[in-house]
Parts: sequence; structure tokens; C-alpha cells
Amino acid sequence: MTIFSGRRGGRRCSPVVCLLIIGGILITSKSQLSAQEDPGGKSTVEKTGTRNEEKATTESLFPPKAEPEFEFPLKAVYKDGFGLRSSDDQFQLRMRFLTQIDGKVFTPTFQEPARSGMYVPRFRTYFEGQLKDGLEYELSLQRSVEGSFDLLDANVNLGKHEWFQVRIGRSLTPYSYTWYDHLEQYYITPERGLVPLNFGLARQVGVIIHGVINKKLEYAAGPTFGHLAGLADQNSTREGVGYLNYRPFLDGPEDAFFKYLNVGGSIALGLTAYPTAPLPLRTSIQTSENDEAARAASTQFLEFNRGVVWDGGRRQGALHVANYAGPLSVEAEVFALSFQTRRDESSSAVRLPVVGFDATASLFLTGERVTGRGPVEPLAPVGRGIGAFEVFGRYSAINIGDQVFTAGLADEADWTRRVGMTDIGFNWHPNRFVKFTFDWQHAMFATPILLNQSTGRHGRSTDLFWMRCQLFF
Repeated sequence: MTIFSGRRGGRRCSPVVCLLIIGGILITSKSQLSAQEDPGGKSTVEKTGTRNEEKATTESLFPPKAEPEFEFPLKAVYKDGFGLRSSDDQFQLRMRFLTQIDGKVFTPTFQEPARSGMYVPRFRTYFEGQLKDGLEYELSLQRSVEGSFDLLDANVNLGKHEWFQVRIGRSLTPYSYTWYDHLEQYYITPERGLVPLNFGLARQVGVIIHGVINKKLEYAAGPTFGHLAGLADQNSTREGVGYLNYRPFLDGPEDAFFKYLNVGGSIALGLTAYPTAPLPLRTSIQTSENDEAARAASTQFLEFNRGVVWDGGRRQGALHVANYAGPLSVEAEVFALSFQTRRDESSSAVRLPVVGFDATASLFLTGERVTGRGPVEPLAPVGRGIGAFEVFGRYSAINIGDQVFTAGLADEADWTRRVGMTDIGFNWHPNRFVKFTFDWQHAMFATPILLNQSTGRHGRSTDLFWMRCQLFF
């Protein structure tokens, strides 16, 4: 039976011949298409020339995918913060968080602007790590009681050896043991004493050479640039700072009382190159701005007259001693400062001296041992026990030169230049990450201070009942 028929040259084409012809056409077409592709399926643009020329043209238009220069598997870790590390531990990133919440009750209760209530003095996020050995970095952000969220630290640290490193950027200024040795989350009392609270250099941008020699001698020195009354790096101040801390008996037996004795000092020689208005002097908060929230969070014992500015040279020095023996911590520091100031920018300069000291002692009742101020690991955290309990006491004093009144920098009828202050309380650590502080702070003023600006009421002393809840991990 005939399935297909046709005519070619006037003759009929048999079905078998027709099928062979169609198959040949299909095979030929496929061969031609295959000739336009290389074995990897890449299209060849050039249809003439040698095979090598065609391959070269293809690779130049579609180069092979480049392998990444660095590619390491990452591992997640948790140790005092969440972290990521490369398999060889060369690349590291650690994230940490700090939250402090204060409850404050001021007495007398008629104080204004100081107001009893709840405050958030610090919320911080930390990003720390390294990029290869010898290159470390730090970035941290803070939201303080003023409500602003701003840069706290931003620096890189260079150096593979513990005895010599260089830190460049914004960081803690190495002046005063109270400021430089340990961060606020490790303090015995909620805040610093009167002198460092009001005249500390805090954080500035600079180049700091630092290190630890034989684990005993710590040093830091360098130039810094900053601002006395704000977070912004306005470069209104220039400082030359130096810090030394020596632990002479570190090689002694572990149970030796003075094994972790620290002695040393620090100095800062500075210049306020651009006139800066001073902040009020306060008893219980370290702030960087003079806004309504900062004024409400603390009693203030001296407010400078309108128009007064820091302007000119500054000299600051401090000597410290601290000892950590078993459950006992003792810290003390004396300060001597001298500031050049003016009643206004057009008046003559006035040298204003300031002296003061802090002395603090604490004891862990639950037996925890300390070698310095850092994270506390309770022997029996809540769940297995009651956590760690530490009782503390501190006396702090400040004495400002009488030039503050005789030169017209402040009003003697409303403020005082001498203050003594005690803090008595305890810290409770339910676990490594949570800390509760209960503090009774009693401030005594040499002359009555203005406690209520609306009514004009004055007083010779104030009390603050202070509770802080801290979460740091």
C-alpha cells in the first residue's frame, strides 16, 4: 500500500526514499547547529576562522566565573557576646549589648529641675573583632539620657605584640584610672565620683600608643582631639595625655593580699582652642549635653553664669591606688586640675583650680574572688543559688577654687564650691549578665544650694535613693 507519493523530475518518489531524504536534512541541520556551539554550550559569535580563534572570542565575551579571593567557613560562638569566626580564627566579629535602667527618688521632693522617676542612662551596641592578627576594630553606638543615639567608639588597633600597639580613632581617653581601667558596666557604684563625673575627658579622637609590659606595667600616651561638652568631634580641644598603671606584686602567690595591687597616675595637658560653655556640675549623672532630660536626672550643685566659657590652657593630673584581694575591692584616686576660663569671651582669663578625691571599698558576701573589676561569675547563680551579693561604700569630695565666685563665674548666693558625698549600697548579680544596684547617695554642701528654681528654696544636703537594673551580654 502506498503511504506517501510525490513527483521529483517527473517521477514518483517511493516512501522509503522520501524518508531517507527527510532524515538526511534533519541530521545536516543538527550538525550545522552543533558547529555553532562549543562543547560547554557557549555560543560562538565568529563563524569563520580556526577553532582556537572562535574559542578565544567566546572566552573574552563570557569569562569564567572568578573564585572569591577569601572564602572561609564561619562558625558561630557565644562568649561575652554573639560572635562569628573563620575556621582559622583570623577573622572575628563580636556583638554585645548594654542596657541600664535607673529608678531615682530625690529628697527633698520639691527639687526642680531634678525629678524622681525612671531614666535610661545608657543603651549601647558594640561591634568588635579583628581582620587578621594585628588588626582589630571597634564600633559602638550609645543612646543616653538625652535621648540622642550617637557614635560612642570607632577605632582600629594595630599591633601583634602586647607590649606595643597603636589605636587610631575615637576611644576612651587614657586619663584617670576611674575612666580608663574599666567600663561603666563594671563599676562598684552606679556612677563615678564627683571630680571624674564632672571633669573627665571621656572619649576623644586621637592616636594612642599603648601596651602592657611583662603583664605588670600598662601604659598609654598620645594626642587627642575632642569636645568638652558633647558627643560630636568638633575639635575644639587638643590634649596630650599619658597614663601608667603598675602591678608590682603580680608574681607573688595567688593568696597574697597585695598580688593584685595597682598603683599609678595619669596626666593631661590640654588647650581649649575654641571657647566652650561649661555644663552645670552634678552629683549623679555624667552627660554630654545640657538638655531638659539631663537636668532632670540629677541634683546640680553649681551652674555657671550665662556667657562663661572654658578658653585656653588646662592642666589635669591624677594619682591612683587599687587593690583586689579575694572578695575585697579597694579603689582610691586623687585629682588636681586647673582650667583657664573667662566670664565672657571678651573678658580677661581666670585660672580656676579644682581638687578632689574618691575612695571606694566593696566586699562580696557570697565568696566570689576578684582580681580586678570585670564580669562577675556568681558561685551559685539563681537557679542553683542566690547569685552574688556585694556591699559597697564610697566617699567622694570636690573643692573648687574661690575664683569661681570672686571672678563672677557663678552666683555664690545659689551655689557651692565644696561638696562631700557618700554612697552606701549593694550589688546583686543573679547571673553573669544581670546586675541590680541599690544605692543611697547623700550629698553635703558647704553652703546652701538652689534646689528649686521656681520657688527659690535652698538646702544644705540632698538624698538620692537609686536603683539600677543592668543587662550586659
